[in-house]
Amino acid sequence: MKARKTASRLAAGSTRARQRLASEQVALSLWTCPNCGGAVRNPRHVRCAACIGADPAQAPEIRGRRGAAIAARKRALSEWDKTNPGALYDPELFRREILPRLRTVKLSEIVEATGLSKSYASQVRAGKFTPHDSTWSALDRLAGAEAKFAVRGADTDSVTLAK
Repeated sequence: MKARKTASRLAAGSTRARQRLASEQVALSLWTCPNCGGAVRNPRHVRCAACIGADPAQAPEIRGRRGAAIAARKRALSEWDKTNPGALYDPELFRREILPRLRTVKLSEIVEATGLSKSYASQVRAGKFTPHDSTWSALDRLAGAEAKFAVRGADTDSVTLAK
């Protein structure tokens, strides 16, 4: 069993490939595609290459667009967190004050106001997930009780319970 390449060996231009650990070899040889039962060669995939290639939703350009959208959303949330360092994330506040009033709001309105996907907005409205606090102000406005909450800072959408 060989160790992984260290940074010094990589810098020195070592061309020796790392041998797979026995546990990795067993995991790869036992992994089968749930669609066709074929062998999955990539440990990061669930399905075999043939099934992935046959699925139109897994086309490289679609996967690229999906990955770019996910990365953009993560960057936006990270930026929001940096510009709102004092925002207090309290899931109980969301469940108690906003969630009960969201039950009557249309999914399309939630999607448009927050930028969430339709499936995630549905799960939020059902109470399965608590969304990032950057969306709470918009959700509160949709739910129709804006007076209960105050926006902290002139340029933020963070939500705090008004006293």
